[in-house]
Amino acid sequence: MRASVHALAGLLCLSACAHALTPDQETMVRRGDCAELLRAADAARAREQGGLASSLAAGCAQDKLNALVASATPAEAMLWCGRAKAASAAAVCDSAAIASLAGQLRPRLTLGPPEPGLSADPSLAGALAELGPAYNLGWEADEPDVIVGRVLITVDHATNSTVAQVADTKGGKQRVPAVQHRFIARAQGDVELAGKTRTIRATEEARDLTWAAAPRTSVAAKSDPQVPAEAELKRRAALAWVKALAKALAAAPPEAVDVTDARGCVAYGLSLNLLSGDPLAAANGLGEPAKVSACEKLLDEPAGAGIPVP
Repeated sequence: MRASVHALAGLLCLSACAHALTPDQETMVRRGDCAELLRAADAARAREQGGLASSLAAGCAQDKLNALVASATPAEAMLWCGRAKAASAAAVCDSAAIASLAGQLRPRLTLGPPEPGLSADPSLAGALAELGPAYNLGWEADEPDVIVGRVLITVDHATNSTVAQVADTKGGKQRVPAVQHRFIARAQGDVELAGKTRTIRATEEARDLTWAAAPRTSVAAKSDPQVPAEAELKRRAALAWVKALAKALAAAPPEAVDVTDARGCVAYGLSLNLLSGDPLAAANGLGEPAKVSACEKLLDEPAGAGIPVP
């Protein structure tokens, strides 16, 4: 108990050295409520009192920040991580946790063609119909958030010699020369991410063995590989491509994302950080003023606090 008292006294001393706290603020630090402290730190940042923000955020212990993040939705969890970072708190969210949260964020995004009015490729349209609701993705032919080129899907058939262990007509096992068949469906398409054109690729593969009859060992022939039809392989490749795109968008959300909800605002903040190369760009309000202001209100941030994301 005495050690805890000394540790708290030391924390308050450090905070006081960094910035003189009022009695109410010292009481707040003693409570150690991360949500309360980080909200107060945001208000201090908005008043351009960076020292006070750091002193308040210093009262948020790592284990309490972890618990706060774990209990929140992905969007809110990203904001807690961002508030701690913007205030230069000692407690931080590690990069693995941030990447995981970004992958779960899934703001509403629309995909669209380079030329307005074009419909989606049938393979992409089918994949979006299956996965669009889960990944919050849709098609918008005129003003999309993300420009997508044509998605090309090809199927290749490759073979190589091998040895297989197969059943003979008496139920025993025999080793016979065989051919391994690989049917590989490859999907690729260009996407505009973070101001650059990137090629997203995905593959789907099916394998099977065939062999000739071996009368001496009572092995019957298997002449045709048993794999899904080409259309099915292409469908699976298209689905894999959409999943790969969703992962890429999580790492590099577009600046055009709709900011009508918390997920959109967090994604917008992440895009600002990425495009500027400054991890505090969004927290410093370096974005489109109208969008930043709208997000501050939507996220219940004080005016001037920006969009605090890690």
